[in-house]
Amino acid sequence: MSLPHRRLCRGLLIVFEGVDGAGKTTQIRFLDQHLQRAGYDVVCLKEPTEGPWGQKLRQLAQHGRQHVSPATELEWFLQDRREDVEQNIRPALARGQIVLLDRYYFSTMAYQGALQLDAEEIRVRNEAFAPPPDLLFILDIPPERGLQRVRQRGALSHFERLDYLERVAAIFAAMQFPYLKHIDASQAPTTVQERIWQEVVSLLVRKVEGNSVTAQEEGPYGPKSGHTDYPISTPTPSRQGCLKTPSADAVAEDTA
Repeated sequence: MSLPHRRLCRGLLIVFEGVDGAGKTTQIRFLDQHLQRAGYDVVCLKEPTEGPWGQKLRQLAQHGRQHVSPATELEWFLQDRREDVEQNIRPALARGQIVLLDRYYFSTMAYQGALQLDAEEIRVRNEAFAPPPDLLFILDIPPERGLQRVRQRGALSHFERLDYLERVAAIFAAMQFPYLKHIDASQAPTTVQERIWQEVVSLLVRKVEGNSVTAQEEGPYGPKSGHTDYPISTPTPSRQGCLKTPSADAVAEDTA
C-alpha cells in the first residue's frame, strides 16, 4: 500500500556503528527502504565524508598513517565532522528528515581510543558541536569474523588489523548511553534487520503526541503473531504545516 508523504516536525538522527565488516551499510540500506516505503523523508550520510578533511582521512586508510600522529588524525575527524554537522546533519534535521548515519563520533571514540587517546574526552569535544543521536545501533560482531567479511569484499585497509579491531571492539562494548542499542550482528542479516526495525518503530511511536490507541505490530516482512499496544495518534498538521509522527499502523504499512 502506498502511503502519503509524511514529514516529521523535527528530524531524527539514527546512527550505525561497529567494527569493520559488522554490516552497517547493509542494514542502513534495508532501513532506508522500509522508512521510505512508510512515507518518511530519509537522507543517508557517511563519515568520513567526501569533503576535503574526509578525503585526507580516507588516504590514511588506503596508505597508512605514516607520520600522522593520533592527535592530528583526531583533529581531522573533528574538522570533517564539524563540516558534516553544519552542512548536512543539522539542515536535514531542521527539514524534518530522518538521518541515517554510517559512523559518527562513537567511531572516533573507539578507533582513536584504541590508539591510547581518551575516549571520554573525544566524546566531550564532539558533543560541543555535534548533536547526539536519537537512536544509536552498535552492531556487535567478533573482529575476526568482521575481517572475514571484509576480505570477501577485497583488500583490507591499513586500519583493518585484528589486534587493533579487538581494542576497538572492546571500547564499543563498554559504551553505555540511554539511546544505545547493542545488536548481535553475527546473526543472519534478516534477523538483524528485524530487530533494528522494531527499535525504530518504538522510537517513532515515542515521538508521537496525542491520544493512544492500540495497533498491531508488524515487522519488515509482514504481520507477527500477537499484539503490542503502542501509543499512536492520527497525523495532524502542526502550526508549521508539518505532520506529527505517523502511527505505528502507518509505520507497519511499510511491509503491507
